[in-house]
Amino acid sequence: MDKSLLENNEYTWCFACGKDNEHGLHMRFEVTDEYCKAYFTPRKEHQSYNGRMHGGLVCVLLDEVTGNYLFCKEEKPAYTAKMEIRYRQPLRIDEEVICTGWEKRRKGNMVEMLGKIERLDGTVLAESISKMMIKDE
Repeated sequence: MDKSLLENNEYTWCFACGKDNEHGLHMRFEVTDEYCKAYFTPRKEHQSYNGRMHGGLVCVLLDEVTGNYLFCKEEKPAYTAKMEIRYRQPLRIDEEVICTGWEKRRKGNMVEMLGKIERLDGTVLAESISKMMIKDE
């Protein structure tokens, strides 16, 4: 898998991982043939209710870790066609979490992806299942 895609200058303004986006999440990934993983610590500006990360941004973490897996594997952008999220527990501000995405199955250019966010102790906070389209640009 070509990990140099993570440093692609074309995507430096990505909200989730772009290094030039001062308002972004600045996610960094570990990508293998089996999964994409990112460690992330929500900050105060990601807050919804006091001390908890906004649910929409939790969705962004899951979408990015699954999409980035396909981007690195296929060397093409992957677009989310459908995504279902199960929120199990809130993500706490200032608590590091592990985000993991992996492929479940594929048919043509449509790929079913699974995602998970967990605390360092293994407690699952959120899970996703999504269908992503791999497209030539």
